[in-house]
Amino acid sequence: MSMIRNSQLCGQAMIAYLQEKGFPEVALHFVKDERTRFDLALNSGNIQIAVAAAKEIDEKDHWYKLGVEALRQGNSGIVEYAYQRTKNFERLSFLYLITGNTEKLAKMLKIAEVKNDVMGQFHNALYNGVMKRYL
Repeated sequence: MSMIRNSQLCGQAMIAYLQEKGFPEVALHFVKDERTRFDLALNSGNIQIAVAAAKEIDEKDHWYKLGVEALRQGNSGIVEYAYQRTKNFERLSFLYLITGNTEKLAKMLKIAEVKNDVMGQFHNALYNGVMKRYL
């Protein structure tokens, strides 16, 4: 680590070497490119740096990858945020169902009604236990 700090060898080769040897969290400190930072943050499990990089990049694919990693780590707040950013209403509804957030689940039903999404209405009504209205 002291060799890396005192050296000017912060190129792609050193970053690749650190990542290959199982130290993506160390390589993360030397990277300025947001896409590379995002990938290294996900590989090292540093969800907060990955969120910051995803905000800078702001692409659907990166938000999806962030949601998958946050779900793997059990961070439902970041999962919710990632699903909201990608407008993935089906997964968002299911997340609210498994976390027991009935208030937001009811809002998802209203969103499905406004969007005239029949399958979304069906699933959200089923999740909310209000199927009688739709039969």
